Amino acid sequence: MLKKTVLILIVAALLSSGSFFSLPARVHAEEFSADIVTDMQTGSVNGKMYFKNTRVNRNEIMGMINIMKYPQVYQLFTGTKKYHVSDVTELETDGPMAGVADFEIWAKENNLQKTGTESIEGFACDIYEGTIEVDEETGETAPMKIWLSRKLQYPLKSETMMPDPVGRVASLVQNIKTGKQPDHLFEIPDGYTRAASMEQAMGMPDMSQFSEEKMPTAEQMDEMMKQVQDMMKNMPQE
Repeated sequence: MLKKTVLILIVAALLSSGSFFSLPARVHAEEFSADIVTDMQTGSVNGKMYFKNTRVNRNEIMGMINIMKYPQVYQLFTGTKKYHVSDVTELETDGPMAGVADFEIWAKENNLQKTGTESIEGFACDIYEGTIEVDEETGETAPMKIWLSRKLQYPLKSETMMPDPVGRVASLVQNIKTGKQPDHLFEIPDGYTRAASMEQAMGMPDMSQFSEEKMPTAEQMDEMMKQVQDMMKNMPQE
């Protein structure tokens, strides 16, 4: 249950920030920076994003910094000063992130359909709607709507209803400023150490200590869930 909750939290954060989305590489992709405003059940959170190209970008939201340097994704947690590294090619083989490194493929595999167009921040966007699977074991899904800018090759708006405890997540990219982005933004900052697992990077109990034969006690599970809830409440809004 904890592992599922942590997965849903991570998926919600990544989808709302658009950190995994990209289109097939284009020779002259525009670099830009922008603000991200995300509305959740627990309130609104503000973040920043820096886009160099479809394979190198960064966003900062809810106390987490995501740096994409395809095929690696570095997820840094400001509260613990630790980071976890994922390989997109591995994520592409399983779970809700399967194929997400290429939006065209991901949208097709998840049956997202283009339903219209709309201008966001002065950029023409194609609107896609459908559902994504957020838990392969239970088959739980979440409805999603995405406004994708072809010029910037980035989703400028998204809406989804994640399973509890997350609920509705709506994200909007604002104050877009085109221009070259500094290379240092896409490197690991000083003071961060690599964690062995995502749970460790987040400051959560490492689930590898448990197995089917050795499940956490009710008291341990309650404490873990309390930590997850406290983490959500205390996520920095910067």
